[in-house]
Amino acid sequence: MSDDDQNPTPSPQLSEDLPRLDPVCHAVRADLDPLAATLADAFADDPMMAWMYPDPGTRTAHIHGFMRAALDIGFPHGHVYAAGANTAAAIWAPPDVDLFDDQAVATLFGLLSEQLGPRVAEVGSGLGGLTEHHPRHVPHFYLFVLGSARAVQGQGVGSRMLHEILDRCDRQSLGAYLESSNIRNVPFYERHGFKVLTEVKVSEEFVARPMWREPRS
Repeated sequence: MSDDDQNPTPSPQLSEDLPRLDPVCHAVRADLDPLAATLADAFADDPMMAWMYPDPGTRTAHIHGFMRAALDIGFPHGHVYAAGANTAAAIWAPPDVDLFDDQAVATLFGLLSEQLGPRVAEVGSGLGGLTEHHPRHVPHFYLFVLGSARAVQGQGVGSRMLHEILDRCDRQSLGAYLESSNIRNVPFYERHGFKVLTEVKVSEEFVARPMWREPRS
């Protein structure tokens, strides 16, 4: 799931080529509330969020709650990252770590039940369909969420967030996986080495695109 800046550079950038601004840092617990607000802003017009939360009147608050839960799920695994005074965030799962263990699933679906009422079954089924494409047979880093505030999109922050982990993947010969929730972000990820594996039509309005990146030598 991702909604980030569209880097205008036509070719992939190595980390040493990126501007040395706003270093990427491990998030600490005090960062989680502002990062949830950042991600809510980043995903304000995301097709997945519009499918999950069709009422524009409550969508922003619901996205904020969802992102706060996502950060709480990712934080104990040590791979929540922040940059630019908390104007960008990334949640990764390291290799062979199940981000969605029983406790995480209970937390997330407890929240969705409160937010969605009877629609939770429909949304849960759609989200569950995405997990079927997750390549669990090979160790890899999984990008659960990446987003930057709309005010800083297009400034390369997303590239710096990506390369914090992609450089590590290349050093350790590890793949990387994500599900792009917005077609406009696919070229951005392709420039960083990801390739679309398939398209998953969750609804008429929302098509997810699982993407895989082989490590670069």
